[in-house]
This record gives sequence, C-alpha cells and structure tokens, in this order.
Amino acid sequence: MVRCFKQMREQIPRVLLLAGRAIDTETMADVDGLPSWIDLPAMMKMRISTPNYLKQMKGKASPFGFVLHPRTRDRLKLTLLTPFSKKREGWAHSLCVNTHDGKAYRLGDVPRADVISLGDILCGYVNHPEIKSLGPDGAKCQAHTRGLLRRMEINGGLQHCIGKEVSRFEEGKNDFIESVDDMCIHYDGGRVTANESLIAEIGNRGLRKTTKHTHLDRKTIRAVLRRKKVKISTLAKVVMGLREERERGA
Repeated sequence: MVRCFKQMREQIPRVLLLAGRAIDTETMADVDGLPSWIDLPAMMKMRISTPNYLKQMKGKASPFGFVLHPRTRDRLKLTLLTPFSKKREGWAHSLCVNTHDGKAYRLGDVPRADVISLGDILCGYVNHPEIKSLGPDGAKCQAHTRGLLRRMEINGGLQHCIGKEVSRFEEGKNDFIESVDDMCIHYDGGRVTANESLIAEIGNRGLRKTTKHTHLDRKTIRAVLRRKKVKISTLAKVVMGLREERERGA
C-alpha cells in the first residue's frame, strides 16, 4: 500500500484521499489511473466469540467463525457486521446488522463519506505521526515531522498492574493507538505503600516542603512516611510533585 501511495505522489504531488476519492488539491479534480481497490470499503475480519454477536447474525455465521466488520465514521455510532465474503466487488452493497439495536443496514445506503475506504486507511498510515519517537527538535512527532528521529526518554515511576486485553473493535475501532493508558484495563482498585527511596526523599526534603510541592496535606504525607497504604493516585501525586521540583531545581 505504501508503494502505491508513493506512485500516486510521484504522479500528483498534492493528492488527497477523501471518501474513496483521490483529489488533486490544486485543481480539485479526481486523479485517474488509481488501483481498483482504492475505493473499496475497509473491512475488519473478526471472529464470532460471544453469544450476543452470534445471535445478531441469526444463523449467518457459525460459532467462532469469521465475519466482516465494515469501518464507518464514529459519528454514525454504528457497529456493523456482515457475513464473511472474499468477493470484494460485493462489499460496497453488503447487508449488515448493527450490533447495538439489531437493525439491518445496506452498506450502499450509508453515505459514502461516512464509510471508511482502503484509501482512507492508506492515507492514515502515511500521515500518522510516529508516537514512539521524538522529532529532530526533541518535540513530539507531528504529521509533518521529517528528518532523523530521536529516542524518547522514559522516566520510571509507580508500577501498577494492567490487563493485557486490548480490543480495538470494542474500544473505538482505531487502527492507531494514541495512548496505551486509555486502551488497557487498569487494576488499580487497591492501595499501595511507598518504597524506601521515596520515603528517604521525603525525609530529606522535610514535611513542610513536601506538602508544598505535592499540594497534599500533612496528614497524608505522614501516612506515606509511616508506610501506610494509600491510593495509587495519591502516591502518584507525591512522586510527580517531587519529580517536578527536582527538574525545576536542575
């Protein structure tokens, strides 16, 4: 797909893919000579793994069988499923079921601009900023960032358990995860105690300065010093407050 986009760029330097159409941004005319699949609806292959989805398909799919999930814009609030098919020429007119209310929709009746095409996915890959690295200037990468990327520094902080279950289908159907923290399941219902290094740092700074830097009351700081269990969010405020003060001092 990237090779295809490169060829399109060489043909028309200012090309924009929108709703399955390739448009020259200078003349606003359609670009000819594109691959036949560029305007096909983007289909996500998924497995029927819950009784609810199996019931919605009403015999059109077998347990643990595969179905197709047409990608649509979030504003429609549709989660469509259609029987699996390798015949791509029929995808645009697939009969789909909305899993939220069980209503049937013909994909061809959905406004074309609201159906995500393979061309849209292609443009998303090319223009998506690299979130794992920094730009040449040391700032976060943007869509227009160019040049030799830099490594991103990671400062270790509090450790807490998260689940490994990440479902793009259930969490908004995004191809790109902008924030892992927003996608993972956090098991943070318990309480934690401060480690030795944090207690030592609080002791060196003193109770008064620590309360000033963390914006917590003295009672809470004393509980941390006595190794009592506190909320993870409370201990995080202590760690972040002291870290910010160290950075200001440096």
